[in-house]
Amino acid sequence: MQQVETRSTATGAELAGMCKSDKWVEVYQGTDLLTQVRNLRPGRRYAFRLVCIPVVPPELTAPASQPTSPPVAFANPATVPGAPQPPRLGGRGRTNLTFRWVEPEDTGGRDVYLYHLQMMAPAMQQGFETVYEGEEKRYKAARLVPGNEYRARVKAFNIIGESVWSDEASFTTQATVPERPDPLECTPDGPSDVLVTWGVPADGGAPINSYQLQRSDGDGPDTFEPIYNGAECQYRVSGLNSGVLYRFRVLAENEEGRGAWSNIAAAQTAAVPPDSPSMPTVLGSNRTSVSIKWEAPEADGGSPVSSYEVELRPKSKAGLAGMSDEWLTVYQGEATACTMSCLYAGCVYRVRIRAENASGWSQYSIPSDVKAAPGVPHAPGAPRSVGQSAVAIELAWEAPHHDGGSDITSYRLEMSEGASTSGFKTVQTRSATEGCRANVHDLMPGTQYFFQVYAVNNQGASPASGTGTATTRPAPPLAPPPPTPSGITSSSFKLSWACPQARGAPVTEYMVNLHHITEAVPSTNTLSNGHAHANGNSVLDSLDDASSTSGSTAQAQDTRQGPEAASVSGRAGPAGAKGSFHGVGQWRLPWRGADPSVSVTGLHPFQEYSYQVQAGNSAGFGDWSNTASVRTAPAAPSAPTNLQAQDASSSSISLHWEGPEEDNGSPVTGYLLESASTSGRVAPVYQKAYSGKDARCEVSDLRPGRAYQFRVLSQNAQGQGPWSQPLHASTEADVPGAPSQPVCSKRTSSGVTVKWVAPEVENGSPVISYRLQCHQEGQAFGEVYRGSQLQYRLQGLEAGTSYSVRVQAVNGVGEGCWSQEAGFATTRLPPEAPQGLECMLEADPMERPQLTLRWNAHHHDGVHADVASHEVELLDLTAPSTHAARLAKHTCSGKVQQHSIPNLLPGTRYQVKLRCVGNQGSGHGDYCDPVILSTPGSREPVSKPASVMSETSSSTLPLALSSNKGRRGSLTGAEADIIPSGNERIRKVKKGGKAGLSKAGKAKIPPERLILYFPKFLHKYSWGWIPKRVLVGDVPESLMPVYVPCRRALAAASKAVQQHYLKVLLSLAAIFLVAWLIKWEPPPGLGVSRQ
Repeated sequence: MQQVETRSTATGAELAGMCKSDKWVEVYQGTDLLTQVRNLRPGRRYAFRLVCIPVVPPELTAPASQPTSPPVAFANPATVPGAPQPPRLGGRGRTNLTFRWVEPEDTGGRDVYLYHLQMMAPAMQQGFETVYEGEEKRYKAARLVPGNEYRARVKAFNIIGESVWSDEASFTTQATVPERPDPLECTPDGPSDVLVTWGVPADGGAPINSYQLQRSDGDGPDTFEPIYNGAECQYRVSGLNSGVLYRFRVLAENEEGRGAWSNIAAAQTAAVPPDSPSMPTVLGSNRTSVSIKWEAPEADGGSPVSSYEVELRPKSKAGLAGMSDEWLTVYQGEATACTMSCLYAGCVYRVRIRAENASGWSQYSIPSDVKAAPGVPHAPGAPRSVGQSAVAIELAWEAPHHDGGSDITSYRLEMSEGASTSGFKTVQTRSATEGCRANVHDLMPGTQYFFQVYAVNNQGASPASGTGTATTRPAPPLAPPPPTPSGITSSSFKLSWACPQARGAPVTEYMVNLHHITEAVPSTNTLSNGHAHANGNSVLDSLDDASSTSGSTAQAQDTRQGPEAASVSGRAGPAGAKGSFHGVGQWRLPWRGADPSVSVTGLHPFQEYSYQVQAGNSAGFGDWSNTASVRTAPAAPSAPTNLQAQDASSSSISLHWEGPEEDNGSPVTGYLLESASTSGRVAPVYQKAYSGKDARCEVSDLRPGRAYQFRVLSQNAQGQGPWSQPLHASTEADVPGAPSQPVCSKRTSSGVTVKWVAPEVENGSPVISYRLQCHQEGQAFGEVYRGSQLQYRLQGLEAGTSYSVRVQAVNGVGEGCWSQEAGFATTRLPPEAPQGLECMLEADPMERPQLTLRWNAHHHDGVHADVASHEVELLDLTAPSTHAARLAKHTCSGKVQQHSIPNLLPGTRYQVKLRCVGNQGSGHGDYCDPVILSTPGSREPVSKPASVMSETSSSTLPLALSSNKGRRGSLTGAEADIIPSGNERIRKVKKGGKAGLSKAGKAKIPPERLILYFPKFLHKYSWGWIPKRVLVGDVPESLMPVYVPCRRALAAASKAVQQHYLKVLLSLAAIFLVAWLIKWEPPPGLGVSRQ
């Protein structure tokens, strides 16, 4: 076998001519006629030939060669190329790499027409990226990073497809110097350190060996000097001057060389406070100030000095009086000299200074002592009083805190009666050796004086001390002028006077002395504000309201005792009454108060009084004023006396009295009498009963048996006097008044209850009994009751008859008037038993039997009541015992003559009775004769009694039960007895209000057969398409306990549907609409038979 030209199609001799004799390769030797040649290259054309090798026995010699068969050609299918060899480096620079590669050894039998070259840097995260596509076997990649490693791979394409990627080859670009290490940052760290940091630059493909840092404290580029050479990226520069601006730069170095300098960064070290200034020196001084100067600090700490601060502290004891024992700032500024003022003369002070720049304050300089020039003393303390009398004051004061640097020789005391400085005059000059005290004489009592003192040394007098005040003690006031009377009335007058000279203390109170000159007439009257008091005392006690606002009020009192005494009490004085002031005469009325006026009340009319006044202050009372007198005015007379009652009747009382004891300076002109009833708990209300000159009268038009009060007063030209003591008297008793109109209640056909109310007035004698009379129309009144009760039950009256009654009250005097008549009528008798009762049975195979009753109408006779309703009683006589009998009562409202009872049990014997119920509460009539009947068919055993539907005109509910009011032992309200079969106990159904109905479901079909009843409205509005009922089938006996409750629930649901059928229809329509919308198909219907 040998490979021939792939694109040739020669065969036979042409193919043999193309084959080379030296290229044949033996691929098989054996005896088989079929072999498989392996390891052929795809897409190649091969020529094959056979050579037969004879089998030569050993004794024979093999021929030298054997002829070959003509060659045949075979073409192997082409494939994709094989993987090329990894790319080789053809050249490199700092920013480029040249790649070379060769054609794959196996081209897949087709020529390679395209190559793809991909590169990837190790730091890149995107992976390989195609950088070349073409037929060349060489590519130069530019714009690479110096000193960086790159990986490359290549693959080949022929017309069949693409080869796999070659193995990866790694190459590195040439390295370069590092880049500049930016950013460069400088951070000052104190006054002498700067921390310089920089970022790590790109190393240019070769590791960075070191960094070189340079510093400059000038502005030129040649002033930089190296300060650091190392591998760290930061360096702390120490030993720098404070407050100086420094510049820094740095570069990186690797094996390729040194990189570029970074940007220049600047930093200024922090400044520090300056050094202390020099010790201050004195330039000059006077009494209150000292001028000093100093030198600036030798070093300003990197920041110019902006200001100086001077502090002062007193060293002398006198200097502490004006300031505390602490350093006090007295100057701040840029100057190196200042003047300290407001100093005490002759005092020594300590001074220190410090300087300030932008970094703060320096240390204080060494303190220096300075002294002010001597001067006048400081002001002494304000004079104060240490003792005083009415005409003298003793004063004392404190020595000055500082003598001004010279000893004090004397003190000068000045005085003034006012606070003005112009009014002070020197009263004393005392040597300093005599101390700080002085006595001032010949002063006015109770006067305030003002004092001030001066201290004197050889430099002069000090400033004036503070002003001190002192007041001499007061003296009693002088006598006031005689009081002036005003507002004179019959029982009072007002005294007013001028305020006397106080003599050092304000007048705080006055004392008034009153003397009754004229002998008073004995009196038992009491006046208070012009109105009478019913206490019988002989005291005139009143307050003059008109004068109480401008002065005090005094009260005079006549005690009618041995040596008579009088007093005047005030309400405005702070001390009030302080006892009696005794003097010559019968009446002494001492009074003390603060007002310069007083109203004296409680005096006798038309009497003369004398008076005097004295003033008092905190020092005591002065002399009495001169005496003056005044006479009171005439007044109304006193009250009449001896008021008595002579004769009394049931409507009048005769009275007489005597005149007043005193006319008070004006004769009596008449009398006024008033009366008031005292019955009840309210206060008596007086009314005028008589007015005239006579001292007697008769009071008429009074009520019998009542108690009255009477009082009388006298009057003259001055007005009306006080009322006399009230007189109590009573009229004679009389017959009582009429009771109220009787009230009739609880009427029956033969009786009525009569009630009445006691008379409003008994006229002085209590009611002991009542008389009740009654009469029928056309007849006279007759007494039917006599007694003390307020009601009576009349019996034995005729039914349906009208009567009239009246009542009369009786007391110890006699019989009173009759009350108004009251009429009433007795009720009629219950209706008679119904007549002509007929019973008819109706039977239907599908339903239970129905009973129809008919009877004759009721006849009106005027005695018996009209019929309001009828009551039917139905009794089951087939029950096994009397207790198990079924009893049902039916009420037929109105005047009906027919009634139907459905749902009777077949094969049952019944008893039927009927009675009438009267109107207007006449009650139930008698039952008619009972009717006994039997229903057809056989009796069916039922676990519970069949319910009965009442179809009366008055109700649509099942089973109406009669209430039967008003009969003893019958059912009341809405009760009914339902007696079931078997041994079940009787249960009662109760409902509030009117007679109710016990509800029960329909049972027209025997309960063992299941019937479905559709609502009536469905049958009505479906035009008969929906039947009334559908027979489902018989109910098994085992399902009866479940069937009965279900039947009741279904009946209740059916009723609810009938009542709310519109809502049910709307709900069903909504359900069908929703089902149609969701394409719902209903399940197949159930097959049932209709009837």
